[in-house]
Amino acid sequence: MSTNKIKVEVWSDIMCPYCYIGKNHYEKALSQFEHADLLEIEWKAFQLNPNLPDKGNGYPVTEYLTNTAGMSEDRVNRMFENVKKLADDAGLKFNLNNSIAANSRDAHRLIKLAKQKGAPGADSKVIGDLGKAYFEDAKDYSDWDLLVSIGKDAGLLESDIINMLNSDDFIYEITQDIQEAHNLGFDTVPTFLFERTQAIVGSEPVDLFLKVMNKVYNNWITSTENKLEVEKGKSCSIDGTCEI
Repeated sequence: MSTNKIKVEVWSDIMCPYCYIGKNHYEKALSQFEHADLLEIEWKAFQLNPNLPDKGNGYPVTEYLTNTAGMSEDRVNRMFENVKKLADDAGLKFNLNNSIAANSRDAHRLIKLAKQKGAPGADSKVIGDLGKAYFEDAKDYSDWDLLVSIGKDAGLLESDIINMLNSDDFIYEITQDIQEAHNLGFDTVPTFLFERTQAIVGSEPVDLFLKVMNKVYNNWITSTENKLEVEKGKSCSIDGTCEI
């Protein structure tokens, strides 16, 4: 064993429904994994569309998908139906028809702040709360009042959140995360990368996450070196559209 922890790197974006579902599947698998204490997760930023408006100026996701992403109304409805089925199976509530598409940069910066100044797991809580705000409550995740509220609920100081939002903090780190994904050949989210040897792309089932965790653990304790293997499920691509 070369390190004390098994590294799990996750590239995701707030506006990606499969990222929200994938996080849920990962956490359910983790609760069943015998060596969960050995996994160390690092959340990395990815932006499906960095040109969307920020600071609470988002607009309906249905309008975004039809007018900006160029999807037909029929395809949008089929995508919503597919995502809702996956969400129902995962025990999650989805309200995509009323959700708001917005720039996720500041939300990613809040996640970075939670990692830097929050208690262990604060960044995971922020991601979960952002997903709920977007997918269940149809709130604009770029709105600063919402970000302050979510950050405070995760244990961050309001002054730290406001100072971060009024600065350029973590913008460089977000750019580096996105560039790293491209360098590794990933252009869809979510991407779960285990020890740089096993990757799960998309919202794959809980059983597959658990299978990969066990495989990575067995290779890790025996110092076995493997070429990268990728398991591919439903995901969202760099053009901002999601698979049906």
